[in-house]
Amino acid sequence: MADFSFVVPVYKIPRDMLRECVDSLTNQTYREVEIVLVDDGSPDDCGKICDELAGLDSRIKVVHKRNGGAAAARNAGLAVCNSLWVTFVDGDDWVDSDFVESFLNRIRKQEKKADFYIYNGYRNNSDAEVVKAPYYEDGKRFESYSERESLQIQCFRGPAEEKRKDMLFIDSPWAKVYCRDFLNKNELTFMDIPYSEGCVFFLYAVEKAQTVEYVSKPVYHYRYFKDSTVNQYAPNADKEQTLLLEKIFEFSERFGKTESFKNNIYLRVFQSMRRCLLKKYYHESNPRKGLARFLECERFFRQKPYRDVYRRLKFFELAKRNRILYILLRLKLYGVFITLRDLYRKKRRR
Repeated sequence: MADFSFVVPVYKIPRDMLRECVDSLTNQTYREVEIVLVDDGSPDDCGKICDELAGLDSRIKVVHKRNGGAAAARNAGLAVCNSLWVTFVDGDDWVDSDFVESFLNRIRKQEKKADFYIYNGYRNNSDAEVVKAPYYEDGKRFESYSERESLQIQCFRGPAEEKRKDMLFIDSPWAKVYCRDFLNKNELTFMDIPYSEGCVFFLYAVEKAQTVEYVSKPVYHYRYFKDSTVNQYAPNADKEQTLLLEKIFEFSERFGKTESFKNNIYLRVFQSMRRCLLKKYYHESNPRKGLARFLECERFFRQKPYRDVYRRLKFFELAKRNRILYILLRLKLYGVFITLRDLYRKKRRR
């Protein structure tokens, strides 16, 4: 049995990026690792590339499955893992070569091990690598219920904190190391939702954990590029965001979360409204124009929970960079927000 497993969902990953990802796993300074590549029914050569890589290294397993999305791919990989610890890596990202060794050295010194560990990382743009600011000091543990709930709330706090733009996503499925027994005992798997399944998984994992530890050491390289799916037109963005929020509110009710937790969810609702504007209603590829675009957006924002944002959030709770958006949303000046954002981007490129 390996000491450590990497689970990598693979779908439409360019050969050079996939190879860089897998090389970072096979070249770990600690060798006793298992690498599970999950070909999620990719219509290109990804499945063939995975098989080729497995032929070069006996530590690589390949799972071929019908396309079902990243959540289903991670679950399929997790189901065949045979290790004490597991982490998830996206197929176009990579990790530092001492990730596993530094992790195992860390836990060998601990009398009480955490159920999972949250790591820091880098954002890799096409022209630069940026070390992201840590959320907490190294070794901070979350054990009491209030401590763990404060960690869950971090999933929502982005719009309220100016420094958040300099940090990695704390609720991502990657840059975590999970005790596999902990996941199995609590039957923790990724929900089949099309957007931000990592956030929902993170909420449940923290809820079930007794101890979570933060590691400030950056080890994960998150690749960001302009043509990424996060920047593309998403005609179903409104449905995806609504489903995500339903799962978050459902979680809150199921576990009887505090009023502070419930209020903070509306920061995530605010984020969802911004995403719907950028990804659907006012995206340049949206075929609707002018008044039709405005009316479609306005009808959507009149629904719960979006219409409750102005009652549940206070203007001065938001970071300065989000206060203008709050005002424009409240005044229904959606197009003005897009214009201001475009002007800001042009100014930054000069």
